[in-house]
Amino acid sequence: MKPRTFILVLLLFIVATVILTYPLALKMNSSIAGTFTTDEPFAALWNFWWLKYASLHKISDSFYSIIAAPFGFDAGKMSLYPVWEFFYEQLSILAGNVLSFNIQVLSSFVLSGITMYMLVFYLSKETSAAIFSGIIYAFCPYHFSRAWQHLGLTQIQWMPLYLLTLLRLREKLSYKRMLLCIAALLLVISFEMHYAYFMYVATALLFICQLFFHKKESKTNLKLLKLIFIIMIFGLFFVLPTAASVALKQLLFATKPLSPSAWGIVRPFEDLFLYSAKPLSYFLPAISHPLFGKFTERFIGSQLYGVSLTEHVLYLGWLPLVLAFIVVRRWGKPRKIDLSAMPTGAREVNFYIVFFIFLAIGAWFFSQPPWWNFLGFKIYMPSFFMYKILPMFRAYCRFGIVVMLAVSVLAGFGLKFILEKFRSNKVKIALASFFSLLVLFEFWNWPPYKVIDVSKAQAAYSWIKEQPGDFAIAEYPLDADSPNEMYKFYQTFHEKKIINGTIPGTFANKFAQSIKNLSHLETAAKLKGMGVRYVVLHKEGYIDSELVQDREELSKISSNPGLKFIKNFPSEECPEKGILCVKKTGAIDVYEIIASPDNIEMERKGK
Repeated sequence: MKPRTFILVLLLFIVATVILTYPLALKMNSSIAGTFTTDEPFAALWNFWWLKYASLHKISDSFYSIIAAPFGFDAGKMSLYPVWEFFYEQLSILAGNVLSFNIQVLSSFVLSGITMYMLVFYLSKETSAAIFSGIIYAFCPYHFSRAWQHLGLTQIQWMPLYLLTLLRLREKLSYKRMLLCIAALLLVISFEMHYAYFMYVATALLFICQLFFHKKESKTNLKLLKLIFIIMIFGLFFVLPTAASVALKQLLFATKPLSPSAWGIVRPFEDLFLYSAKPLSYFLPAISHPLFGKFTERFIGSQLYGVSLTEHVLYLGWLPLVLAFIVVRRWGKPRKIDLSAMPTGAREVNFYIVFFIFLAIGAWFFSQPPWWNFLGFKIYMPSFFMYKILPMFRAYCRFGIVVMLAVSVLAGFGLKFILEKFRSNKVKIALASFFSLLVLFEFWNWPPYKVIDVSKAQAAYSWIKEQPGDFAIAEYPLDADSPNEMYKFYQTFHEKKIINGTIPGTFANKFAQSIKNLSHLETAAKLKGMGVRYVVLHKEGYIDSELVQDREELSKISSNPGLKFIKNFPSEECPEKGILCVKKTGAIDVYEIIASPDNIEMERKGK
């Protein structure tokens, strides 16, 4: 691979990322990718902000003193992703929370395209095919849906790199290549544990292919197995200490013994059915497609597609599938063409094509529910057995990105076979460009723009920030069941302590259960004792509820003698048409706590 070509390809993916995530690249300091289908991006934004806040105020960033006030929350320094967290901690301190978030999201698109390009170019020695595969993988609907929701699952870029190092190791068994493979695996592990799990499965599938194709090469197989074993052990040594410490930390947070499922150590078995791939998940365009999405919406919630607007976005694209089918059909006719004679960088192109076919099929089976019911019989799928070993994983539909990875590679070979029929380089470039545009059209996702303006919050938070003194605020409806990440995000604007953000199982959360009803006088007294000066009341949180008691609760709050109405902030519109924003939160009422404080110190000591 020539350096000049690599630089041009890198620039191509940068430009493509800027266009396909438009207008995010123009708003790096003010907006993030998102659609408001979840509040998870705001959790990341708060965390990045907190790291910088703690650094500037010279306080420990492992004890969250400004949420779950006055108790706080001890997060400790134990993490599943110490490398990644060190990286974004430094990035957040230097660049701020919004820019740090965007750098990680946008770089994942560029790096995904580049690593897939490297993998396919190594196998095919065809630049156009490699670029085409990179476009499919980097800009697939799965990747976009994750970029709008889950920063960790957005990091799909290291899997092609790991498979590249693994295939190079198989070609030439050496400790140097083994070390490169270990480094690539550690990158996968450092960013997302799901993808580490997937690559362990992919490694097993590769070795099975090796045994099937080279049964007689026992010495080579044993040496390959030895090197793979070392790689896997290094990966386990890297993750097990932090995984064990995180599990221990979670259990210690509880005020009483908890079932493991309460902390995600053991996920409910039923979730494996809910979050598994469905028959049409791979074949229907994403609902975000401006033309075809409406058709897919008809199947949302059905057994044919699935219930999730993000988890079941596994669309592979019909053009990539057709090109992959061309490869499968051509491989099935070895007498008509000798695939091993193709001018590629691999010694056995036939083996690699079969491996990616096998990987696609294997990942598809892993993405299925624990069993199929067929004529009264249960046909068990891999997830049924893997749950007994790794019960912390529940969303097996996420194996869809591995299916996408394999299809991307096969589609690149399919395009290569087509391009070989033409001699003119201009014709080849034009054809590859046309195919790339067709794929991008299949994966298109705007309008509307999938961008959220996070630069300005509602005026209520500016008013709170201006109020002098060291006090806490309480946002209602109270998030006593699970943390409301938006409440935490608003804190990045007003910078006051909040009683919100409590974690289930902690004493702070247990106490929050007793102050859910703001209409009660004792609630106002307890809030005063907690150091709360103002209550921020989100009316829509009660009005939009389907529960009658919530609307009744809203009607009683203003009559609480322990509260004094201060100010109403009307609903605000987003400043820029076509761009979602956090400023549009609905009407807000601000109350001051005037009740006599209820001393909670004894309750806190008696936890």
